[in-house]
Amino acid sequence: MTNTRALLSVRLEPALAAALERHCAQTGETRSRVVQQSVAQYVLERSGPTLSGFAEAVLPPLAARGSRKIRAARQKRFRDYVREKRRR
Repeated sequence: MTNTRALLSVRLEPALAAALERHCAQTGETRSRVVQQSVAQYVLERSGPTLSGFAEAVLPPLAARGSRKIRAARQKRFRDYVREKRRR
């Protein structure tokens, strides 16, 4: 079984492309990784916690992204989301 990935072409405004290049040069990350993380975060925020497994597979582990404050904030967002869903 092979792990295949879909190829995606994206057109960026020149200013956004330049900002992406600067970010990658400063952080040492690849453009592909930055875009993968950005898309995963966008999908997760728009879709709610139902795609958390997908996000965990694509985004870096919480420990690598920051401190316990980030984990607490993420848990709070999840609780708020669930409470809002129950109200509907």
